[in-house]
Amino acid sequence: MSDNKNSEVARKLELLKLRFKEKATQDIALLEDVVDRFNSGRLRADDISTVYHSLHRLAGSAGTFGYGALGEEARSLENLIKPLAAMGEDQLNDTLVVERIRARLDQALIARVARLSQLLSLEAAAADRVQPVETRVAREQADDTEILIVDPDLDWARGLARNLESHGLSADVFSSLKAAIEHGLDRVSGLVVRDSLMLGEGHLMRSLPVRPPLISIGAEDSFDARYRLAERGVDGFLSEPLDIPVLADYLERLIMERAEGSAGRVMIVDDDPELLEHYGLVLEESGLEVRRVNNPAIILSVLSEFRPDIVLMDVQMGAHSGPNLARMLRYDPEWLGLPIIFLSSEEDREFQVDALAEGGDDFLTKPISDSLLLRAVTVRCYRARQLDKLVSRDSLTGLLKHSVIKSEVGKELARCQRLGQQSVVAMLDLDHFKQVNDCYGHRTGDLVIKGLANLLRHRLRKSDVIGRYGGEEFMVALPDCSVEQARVVFQSVCDLMSRISFTGGNKEFHVTLSVGVAPLEDYVSDDDAIEAADKALYSRKLSGRNGVTATSDESQPGKVGN
Repeated sequence: MSDNKNSEVARKLELLKLRFKEKATQDIALLEDVVDRFNSGRLRADDISTVYHSLHRLAGSAGTFGYGALGEEARSLENLIKPLAAMGEDQLNDTLVVERIRARLDQALIARVARLSQLLSLEAAAADRVQPVETRVAREQADDTEILIVDPDLDWARGLARNLESHGLSADVFSSLKAAIEHGLDRVSGLVVRDSLMLGEGHLMRSLPVRPPLISIGAEDSFDARYRLAERGVDGFLSEPLDIPVLADYLERLIMERAEGSAGRVMIVDDDPELLEHYGLVLEESGLEVRRVNNPAIILSVLSEFRPDIVLMDVQMGAHSGPNLARMLRYDPEWLGLPIIFLSSEEDREFQVDALAEGGDDFLTKPISDSLLLRAVTVRCYRARQLDKLVSRDSLTGLLKHSVIKSEVGKELARCQRLGQQSVVAMLDLDHFKQVNDCYGHRTGDLVIKGLANLLRHRLRKSDVIGRYGGEEFMVALPDCSVEQARVVFQSVCDLMSRISFTGGNKEFHVTLSVGVAPLEDYVSDDDAIEAADKALYSRKLSGRNGVTATSDESQPGKVGN
């Protein structure tokens, strides 16, 4: 995140704090009015409810904006008022009941409400004396995946770097960890470090605030050697002789896990606009995508459009109850598995469990610090995305499953038809793959499939959608792309794939790739476009494999205008 964006986030957070102070001043003035009526015997039927909801808001949000003492005192008063707030209107209109209320709310209440105003002023003055703190800087991910190889033998390291390039991984080499750290690790996606260097210089990594995933390479493969590396925080280990596709796949998996750990879509539902905006800014600053919902009545439409990984929801939002909303969302089978985390200042565990029983999955107590909120949301987003991968992703490659990629092609076709843009659908197939399985075994065949999957992930754009269509066949949708542009891209993929060395049965071998591409916008249905790309792929197979063939200008079944 740039310095300008950091300062803008800090400015917005400060404005939210000022807005909270103004609203808190109004809430406290309202409380003081009710206390005056109570003291003069003019208590109204709705006064207790008004007091309770005002105290509930203060207790839940004050700590978030730096008014911890105010929030604690408000919570204490909220607990005092809570049994009275549960009374019905008939009871509150009963003279005898009101007298009992007066007996419960003695003169101490008047002094404690007045103290709220004092706490607000004291904590505001203290905050003004504190110098602003630099906001967190979210790590920007590099467009290219850069790997650092650290090994005393620079010639060996350069050879490894060249081999990794064939898998779409750009690598640089260093002879020591110190040199690699001085180079800078901010935009590095992964480290490959010789075990002896890790054991000798690994302490240099301890002072780093963050570091990329790290795989160590070594000749000794024993329990003691692995344990010593684990002590130094190593994420993975491979013994020599090194299998390059295995290393590339290992790096790819660790990089993906790290990237997914800080990604996610979060929907926040809260009727407090300042709190809603504050939570949103804190989460967005870390790289999460956030959708704010201030009006619970639009929650269904936002869910369908945004499709969040998790929902953060206040327990009480005026006339709407968070547990009731959660129960309502579960009416739709599509949202049965959506994690819903309740936010509330309510500390009663029995109340929290009852709320979870209505359809929630977890409970976070307000006020919650920015760091705890971020950690809690990040972990829950990661787990939600992992579960989603089990449903929508192929277990071997991590790419979209057959039904999902086919659905994505249909969505892209609809987008092309709506906006009048061009896109491409491509079918890819590994050449003579049956021979790979027959000669070297299915485990080696799986490595070849994963090698192509990793290559596609690195060589295609983030906007491109990649799926495993079945076996050794893949499908890709490329938005905003012409056939000729796709031809160039996939020819590059074919060239790189043919240069990757795989090992099976102590023998090295190479595998080539055939590709068929079709202009998506030229077809009336996704099935027609996929069939056209598949025919182009078949044509490529007949003409020699290892390359790209596009649909010809001859008429194709289902083509627009035919």
